[in-house]
Amino acid sequence: MHTDYDTIAKEYQASKLLPWRQHTEAYTFFKLIGNLEGLQVLDLACGEGFYTRQVMLRGASRAVGVDISAGMIQLAREAETSRPFGIQYHVCDVLELDLGQTFDLVCASYLLNYSRTAAEIGQMCAVISKHLKPGGRFVTINSNPDHRCPPGALRHYGFTRENESYQESAEVIYRFYQEDGSHIAVTNYHLEKKTHEAAFLKAGLTDVRWHSLELSPEGLQEFGSDYWKAIVDCQPVIGISCMKPR
Repeated sequence: MHTDYDTIAKEYQASKLLPWRQHTEAYTFFKLIGNLEGLQVLDLACGEGFYTRQVMLRGASRAVGVDISAGMIQLAREAETSRPFGIQYHVCDVLELDLGQTFDLVCASYLLNYSRTAAEIGQMCAVISKHLKPGGRFVTINSNPDHRCPPGALRHYGFTRENESYQESAEVIYRFYQEDGSHIAVTNYHLEKKTHEAAFLKAGLTDVRWHSLELSPEGLQEFGSDYWKAIVDCQPVIGISCMKPR
């Protein structure tokens, strides 16, 4: 079931402000990325440009954002008009992307988890490799294939995750809750780690590493360890890094 982000763009944008996003997701993501000074960056599945702007704020020399949702890219372009960073945004399905240029870093916050089959994730990885310079890196935050917690375990962070099953291509439903109790639903798909790794290797990407979700010191100080126990134990999302050999 394809998620129509055009109809939920504003609500999904708001979900980026939840504390777990800042203190676990973003903290892990940028720790993996490391020094951005002077890098040219391609941000895939960029949504409304939340992380694309962060990339520029952290020192990148250039950033390009790509997303399949016209509604999301409209929000990104509105933000660019309000506060220009020189970011270019494109509406495109990553499976069909060909910008004719390469980058020092390709990053993505939730991209591979939209692959329904080994063939689709293979094509995504081929596109990533095609847009990387030799020696360039791919870093992503992704739905964790090894997550096995009950659906409601993460509700007090403002979201839930429910696996239809743990078979390849099974749906994974994330629900993000608003203050009034209403929610939006986002559909991902389950593919095993070995399926991801095979796709990376076939695309010529090496040194594939999986990275557990980490908690920022600021988040620990502000909310305390008990608040974060469920998300640290359950690990609903995970970091992945790899590189294109020189």
